[in-house]
Formats: sequence, structure tokens, C-alpha cells
Amino acid sequence: MPMRLVKNEDFVTMRWHLVLCKPNQHHIARRCLSRLACEVFLPQLHAERRWRGRILKELRPVFPGYLFVGIDPARPLWQPVRTAQGVSRIIGFGEQGPAVVPAEIVAGLMARCDVDGVLHPVREELSVGDKIKIISGPFANFVTSIDKIDADRRLHVLLDLLGHPTKVLLDPSMVVLRS
Repeated sequence: MPMRLVKNEDFVTMRWHLVLCKPNQHHIARRCLSRLACEVFLPQLHAERRWRGRILKELRPVFPGYLFVGIDPARPLWQPVRTAQGVSRIIGFGEQGPAVVPAEIVAGLMARCDVDGVLHPVREELSVGDKIKIISGPFANFVTSIDKIDADRRLHVLLDLLGHPTKVLLDPSMVVLRS
């Protein structure tokens, strides 16, 4: 479901909130909330997972279980949003009401996404010695540092596998810079 383009003047007046979805129902909540007079933003990214010995590529939410919802403060729709199918609750601070997500954060995420809401990671220049986290492939979630970068821009790293250091070659798209 492609994102609707929000006009700049609408974006400024709109207040963004975070909605917690019921387990594995973000797509249902997204569809139901889109029918209301509010904007729905679900940033996603390409991810890989193993299933029955195969590697499957799929779209996964950047913030699993959460949706950003833009609502006009002049016409708050709290009850329809709260009771929409797939929605568990609106994130808030007790009696202060729903928490507001700064528009700059939502705008920054939207700027890094395509029209389908797929997040494209910022490619930093990697150099030898940088600490990285592997985000895809069989070594996903490993944290290591770059040993060497070859002429083809492949990364050489050492991973501790079963107590033994093992040399591994990685594509730069498989890693993110870790601070």
C-alpha cells in the first residue's frame, strides 16, 4: 500500500502519534486507520530470514508492532483510532493524553523512504577499523570490526564462530556502521 503524499501545509499542522498494534496485525491496523481521516506511516525495510533451510527476503517493519498516525489536532479521532481493528492502544502519558512524536522525526524517516514506505539505509563511507553490525545474511546481528576492504569494496572481517576466529567476506549493503 503506497504512502499518500502529505502536503507541506498539512504536515506542519498535523500531530503525529504512535499506535501499538495487536501482535502481527500491523497490516490490518494500517488498512483500517487509512480509512479514517488520518495519515498512517509504517516504515519498513528489506530483511532476510531462514525458513526450512531457505533464505526468504521480506519486508519487515522498522519498529515492529508500531505505526505512526498523523491526526489533525482540530478534529482528533481518538475513539475511532483506539477502537480500529488491529490497534491495541495509543501510546501516551496517563492523563496527559496521547504522546506526540516530533514531526521532524517522522519527516526524517519519510525522507529516507520510497513511496511504498521502504526505508533505504544511509550509506556511510566505511573504513578499516570501523565497528559494524551485520544486518542480513547468515551472520545477521553479529558485531565486529572491519579488517580489510578489497578493490571490489568487499569487507573482510573476523567473526568468532564456535570459539575460533573465522575470516568472512561481506558486501557493504549487509552491514551498518555501529558507534
